[in-house]
Amino acid sequence: MLDFFAENFSGCVFLAVILMAMIPTIESKIAIPFGLSYAIWGEATLSPIASFACAYVGSMLPSVLIILIVRKLKNKASGFVCDKFINGAESRYHKKLAELSSKSKTFYKLSTLALFVAVPIPLTGVYSGSLIAGLSNLKVWQAFIAIAVGEFISCLAVTLLCMLFENSTLYILLISLALVVIFLLSDIVFMLIKKKKKRTIENV
Repeated sequence: MLDFFAENFSGCVFLAVILMAMIPTIESKIAIPFGLSYAIWGEATLSPIASFACAYVGSMLPSVLIILIVRKLKNKASGFVCDKFINGAESRYHKKLAELSSKSKTFYKLSTLALFVAVPIPLTGVYSGSLIAGLSNLKVWQAFIAIAVGEFISCLAVTLLCMLFENSTLYILLISLALVVIFLLSDIVFMLIKKKKKRTIENV
């Protein structure tokens, strides 16, 4: 994947970073060190501010669309695919949804959502935050602002980390990619174990 972007976007690194940030799970946590990696881009490497801005814009672009699609599926879910998707999403994020529901004031709900998005680790971020927002009863514009604030904090944290270890940006990128793969594999394993337990209980 890195080779694909390096070979096809060497003349417009900013676009590569924007597109990278739009990829689910990857998002800004990978896109920022990607744009700052001299080993990949050479003299075309972006500045910290440019990489931050491109990654932030790219990661935020799908947010409202995700919220609206999930909300439409939730309100008009019909058929096996829609029901399966909504039930699966609600089961996956039931703790976070319950936490949002337990908050009495909108400010606390938005703060909870923003903090969830702000943590720059795999399986959190704009996509997960937007999915949770779509399943909740928050207004779209309120959820978008909370996600935007959380993503700003996340991008800032990753950018500062890369600036602090500017000579190790490629290692930060590779470690981040490895963490994403590990988290995804772990998530798949836990999901399969959960399904197996459910089937066992149903068959008893």
